[in-house]
Amino acid sequence: MLDKPLKDSEIATDIAVPRDATLGFVGHVETPWTRREDCPKQGRHDGPDCAIVLTPPWDAALAGIERFETLEVYLWFHLARRDLLVIDPSHGGGPRGVFALRSPVRPNPIAVSTVKLVARQGNRLIVRGLEAVNGTPLIDLKPGRCPRS
Repeated sequence: MLDKPLKDSEIATDIAVPRDATLGFVGHVETPWTRREDCPKQGRHDGPDCAIVLTPPWDAALAGIERFETLEVYLWFHLARRDLLVIDPSHGGGPRGVFALRSPVRPNPIAVSTVKLVARQGNRLIVRGLEAVNGTPLIDLKPGRCPRS
């Protein structure tokens, strides 16, 4: 989204960037954050309960997920700019290339979060540790490395 003017030290490309990839969303997340500015920069496992909601038929793919304490969540940051090459982050440190930052601003705004699985409620997973705006599309889920004991 081209909603903010560039800072003097930032660089954008004028190449046409696609608004979607050839992948399908399998659900979305429900979080307390309605604006990007309100999202935490990094999710915390002691943060608020959030939900990952799988759309049928993908909810059937959750079979056995309860065995894991953590999940890797792959999201499509649909509200992020995709044209910046160099960013001057608000947290300081001077201008850097987007590949040298964890910013959601990137050519393909794919985000990865490791979340704590609290509970499964049908097609909904209650988790802690998300860092996304309410309604962010879900690309994929993978179980964490260690199953519950």
